Amino acid sequence: MSDTMKIMQFAGVERMELITVPVPEPGPGQVLVKVKAVATCPQWDMHIYYGKPMVDNQPPIPYPYTPGQPGHEMTGVIVRTGEGCSLPVGRTVSAWRDQGHHRYGCYAEYVVMDEVNVLPVPEDLPYAKVVSLELAMCVAASILRLRNTVGIRGKKCGVNGLGPAGLIAVQMMLAEGASEVVGIDPNAERRELAVSLGASAAFEPDDESLALRGEPGCLQVAIDCAGFPQAVASLMDRTDEAVVLFAVKKADYILRHYTLTVIGYPGHSREAAEYALRLIEEQKLDMSPLNSRELPFERYEEAVRLLRSQEAIKICFVPELGE
Repeated sequence: MSDTMKIMQFAGVERMELITVPVPEPGPGQVLVKVKAVATCPQWDMHIYYGKPMVDNQPPIPYPYTPGQPGHEMTGVIVRTGEGCSLPVGRTVSAWRDQGHHRYGCYAEYVVMDEVNVLPVPEDLPYAKVVSLELAMCVAASILRLRNTVGIRGKKCGVNGLGPAGLIAVQMMLAEGASEVVGIDPNAERRELAVSLGASAAFEPDDESLALRGEPGCLQVAIDCAGFPQAVASLMDRTDEAVVLFAVKKADYILRHYTLTVIGYPGHSREAAEYALRLIEEQKLDMSPLNSRELPFERYEEAVRLLRSQEAIKICFVPELGE
């Protein structure tokens, strides 16, 4: 094992560099993980790469950005442990919680993780199926809240926005016993992928086939994974019982129907991460189709181009491809 490692850093707008730094040492309660794979979080990546804050009224993005950020969807192998850790060297783990953008991120050959922020995963589980456990945890937190409030089983469900989160939500709703799940997205390829993952149908936004609330065949519950006010308004117009607001909102929403239950994001939880991992192990959640390409860090600009053009859903970086 070398004393140095490669790590990505945004030096400025549309300026990503691969720099060399010392391999960090884990402190008490921390593990050093050799990164096997790390997936993009498309919104974070593109906003930071292009220097545009994700939501209104945020301060400008500071450059140079924290090395390794915004990488946080990672799986790898523990190679060193700090004092007080229970997970052993050699254990395969996946990150389930983002440690914050003030610490070195996972766009690196090695990363120090607080042990509480990783979950052990089966060694024989392909990394493409588990690398985005953190995202699955986020979606699961909302799905579990929906299940525990108005319920999912036996209901006609909708998923607005068939990006990475939406495609996970389709599968989780089916796993929770939805009678059917309908996808909504302007991208035809993503609509086809949603159907291949179990959606009964997928439509363009405002398609006349989507019944208005109160009409026969309308959605009973739905989750928004798009984040645009117009898209949320359209979803509310077509959902009878409850709408879950999962996506990072781009601007303020207006509640259009006072008898509609609106469910906010409950926050990260280990319970949601363990739930997502269990669905993966039971083959009820397949995240491998979300990873459109595998690339080395050196081809990051290509990855951003593919994400921006929607030619890719996510890009999975594999550090060993650059060796």
